[in-house]
Amino acid sequence: MKKINIIYKLLLLLPLISLISCDNNDDMVDVITQTTTTTENAVFIETDDAAETTTLMGIGESQSVIVGVNNMGIGDSTISFTVTKDGTAAVEGTDYTIADAIILASEMEGSSDITFLTKGVYEVSIKSTSNSSLNIVENRLLYLVPSQVNYIFTWDDSYYDYDVFIVDALDPDLVDVYSNGTGDIISEVYGYSGGYTATEEITTNTPVGDTYIYIEDYWNDNNIFTNTQMTIQIDGLADEVFDVEIDTDKYIIKIETKLNTDGTDVEYVFTQL
Repeated sequence: MKKINIIYKLLLLLPLISLISCDNNDDMVDVITQTTTTTENAVFIETDDAAETTTLMGIGESQSVIVGVNNMGIGDSTISFTVTKDGTAAVEGTDYTIADAIILASEMEGSSDITFLTKGVYEVSIKSTSNSSLNIVENRLLYLVPSQVNYIFTWDDSYYDYDVFIVDALDPDLVDVYSNGTGDIISEVYGYSGGYTATEEITTNTPVGDTYIYIEDYWNDNNIFTNTQMTIQIDGLADEVFDVEIDTDKYIIKIETKLNTDGTDVEYVFTQL
């Protein structure tokens, strides 16, 4: 069995969470005062401030939804949520799952987890609270869940063993990751496949920006005659197929992930290296 545990910083099955835009003011007053004042009892979704951000998520991935109150000691509160997808009501159990959040009287926040089951543009807001003394602030969370991308790497002779990584940086010194690790330049591994057959497959989303597909020649055969291909599949689009020559451990494809013009989906550009 391959010693995956010695690949430094390798986070298998890492939830794909990537802020498309962000604000670091952490100004909760902006949020609270959208519909109430800082002196009234209020419940709200905790965000950086009134500026809305969009979070890119993968199908099947979960994200915490944190709710807060501005005053302590006003009684236990059960908070329920409204979720829409593509502008209409999302179907719980089909499009997403989420439970009510609980804020205890002795606390100022509670949380729940939302899991996305289908692609779409989601909005999450507070629907109701069991505590009638709380004013509901009408702020929201925005999520974009695109189709996942399937990466299939194949070669014609299972005697050879190649493994596939999708990483966040192009490190010119990356080699023999099983013995050397991923070094200091790479901080995230967004996909990994390391079996022993003549096919490796990764199904994932990549964050907005640039990521890279890296091939590890596990046995270091350095055989340039083995026929290898990377096939990239996205629902609704024609497959993209790259013929690849593997003569050593190497990067083979750059993935550029970006929002489309109206922010309702992502677009990919794949460039062979």
